[in-house]
Amino acid sequence: MNVSDELRSLEATGIYRLTGSRAAFLDPVRLLNESYRRFRLVPSAYYSRSFGPSNQGGDALGERTAPSPERKKRKRKRQLKPRELNAVERIAEARHQEARPFLISAHNSLLEAKDLLEFLPGMITGDECMPDVQNSSENNFVELGSSWRAPLCEMTLCFQKPHDQHEECPCRIQRRSSSLFNRKISVEENDEAEGEFQSRLYILPKGSCFLMTDLTHVRGLIPDNSDKGYNLIVIDPPWENGCVRQKEAYPTLPNRYLLYLPVQELAHPAGALIVLWITNREKLRRFVQEELLPSWGVKDPTEFYWLKVKSDGSLIGDLDLFHHRPYECLILGYINVNREAEPGSNFKFLQGHQVIMSVPGAHSRKPPLQKILSEYIPGAQPPRCIELFARELGSGWTSWGNEPLRFQDSMYFLENRSLLNAPAPNRRSKFETIAPQMPGVTSSSPASGLPELPRIRTTLPAACSKVGRPKAQGHMKAKAGERDESASSARHMSPPPQLDPEPGKRRCSWITANSEPLYVAFHDEEWGVPVHDDRKLFDLLTLSQALAELTWPVILSKREEFRAMVDGFYDASLGEFTDKKKMNQLSKSNGTTLLSEQKKRAVVTNAKQVRKVVHEFGSFSNYCWSFVNHRPVTNGFRYARQVPSKTPKSEAISKDMMRRGFRCVGPTTIYSFMQAAGIVNDHLPCCFRFDQACRQSKVDEKDVRAEGRLSSSSSEDSEIRGCN
Repeated sequence: MNVSDELRSLEATGIYRLTGSRAAFLDPVRLLNESYRRFRLVPSAYYSRSFGPSNQGGDALGERTAPSPERKKRKRKRQLKPRELNAVERIAEARHQEARPFLISAHNSLLEAKDLLEFLPGMITGDECMPDVQNSSENNFVELGSSWRAPLCEMTLCFQKPHDQHEECPCRIQRRSSSLFNRKISVEENDEAEGEFQSRLYILPKGSCFLMTDLTHVRGLIPDNSDKGYNLIVIDPPWENGCVRQKEAYPTLPNRYLLYLPVQELAHPAGALIVLWITNREKLRRFVQEELLPSWGVKDPTEFYWLKVKSDGSLIGDLDLFHHRPYECLILGYINVNREAEPGSNFKFLQGHQVIMSVPGAHSRKPPLQKILSEYIPGAQPPRCIELFARELGSGWTSWGNEPLRFQDSMYFLENRSLLNAPAPNRRSKFETIAPQMPGVTSSSPASGLPELPRIRTTLPAACSKVGRPKAQGHMKAKAGERDESASSARHMSPPPQLDPEPGKRRCSWITANSEPLYVAFHDEEWGVPVHDDRKLFDLLTLSQALAELTWPVILSKREEFRAMVDGFYDASLGEFTDKKKMNQLSKSNGTTLLSEQKKRAVVTNAKQVRKVVHEFGSFSNYCWSFVNHRPVTNGFRYARQVPSKTPKSEAISKDMMRRGFRCVGPTTIYSFMQAAGIVNDHLPCCFRFDQACRQSKVDEKDVRAEGRLSSSSSEDSEIRGCN
């Protein structure tokens, strides 16, 4: 196989096999683009980190370049003598010296591939000019997933569905909404999907599946049937790292938390290949080899190396630097695989060290591994693959973590022009197909001239952004008459129609155009409205407790069942509180239990404590509102990300309620209760409900003062009558 054939293999498969060494060069962009049909990842967006060409002359050791003669010299402190390495550092240095020959041999093979070195600069830059992805603002899924807003977040998914053969349009669009956190979202095999969340578009590859949760919900990945286990498990943990912590690149995780990953339960009974990315810290290596791998049941571990190079083939740093070495390690091993069955196996067993080279992308973004490791994966083909702590999606992969959509933002992608320019004589745009389904949109609307593959906005923009209504059709025609030559471009630049269920009303950004009607009505009519009725306050407290297990749309769909349960507990006698059968009857909806056993017992206990509070304060309302001096708190946050999950006030209320015997009343639950009961007005100022809630709070404040004056005057009259 000559050199030109190897280069053609790189262009076709994304892998360049280097002759004379156990090494290969990868192009992650080509490997990732195999998961997409209508979109493609742009090289300049992937290789966004700045690694300029060096003047090392191809030296694998990365010697320092000579200083420029024009550069001014400055006094430098006298260099101290290098300190002696301690015992752990000596072990790490010995491990590095063991890997050094493999790395140098692989890098020399790369430098000898002259055709590849000439090809690299063009491969990195590409033909497209993309915006600065490093300085662009993106959604922080880590912060959002840990806040109280996580159960409220929804993503609108847009799928292409093929029409019947007798219809003219080759495809139609279907949309559906799904909770973004703590729920598995899958994309069908035929085509990729587009997901919209908080006015940003995300490209989801075909056949992908992701679950965005924290470590407490990782067991939701375990398949019900063991035959649905995974043959390839890639784990890229956020190891504890001082450099990452200082740069605040991403939150790290204590090492011992990884012992609770259900790796054995995820592995397929026929065998699974485990791939663990690991840093070069010796203390971490010892933990992995002595504790982590044995707890997962991994056998026969083998080390691979990922060597990072620049666009000219040189290393990104000195190979012998003790810190920040230009390579990372992968530990590979098997679960449920018997070495003795090697002659009859349908895959190759891992043998010896191998080196993978590529130009690195964004910080901590690893190259895809399925294709380079395909011959070592046990089980049937194609294998079932999963990545833990994922930061991007792949076709046929299940991805889990708190930010698997990190690199799926549409700013990294471009639409495939070859599909857009494909000849189609009677082709209609997708927008025309779905336009009759949209309120206020006709086939003659100016937006109907969009290209076949537009990016359709399916959710409301972010909070406080300008929401413009579509221009009148007559105005657009007049404008087109004035400038006929630019009419087509004007139609393309016109915004898509507003999908707000009630045009003219601007709501908080977590209410989307595809939110459930009950959820929208709850936001418009109840959420943030001051409540002073004891029974309704107890009802809202119970619903806020249910948010730990359910989402608002699910809770509101079962509102009547919850209300019946709350009323039953509120009106029950003290003897019925201990009747387990009575409690189970009150807490069921169509034969299904509404709450967990812990939450049911909390409702029973809280109903008892409410009676005690009423006896002491006169009403449950007086108790709740006394913490804010009977006056609603208006925060006026401009953006949804500013709304906290708890406050010092909610912590004080939670502490007092727990002291009185209430259960399941943590600060986050109490703050959700305060928002729903109108004790706190957290509507965004751009929401039409913000001013209404402010006016309502002033009216309620006057009523409370009037009631106070009446109660004081009545008490004085009773005292006078008593004296007479």
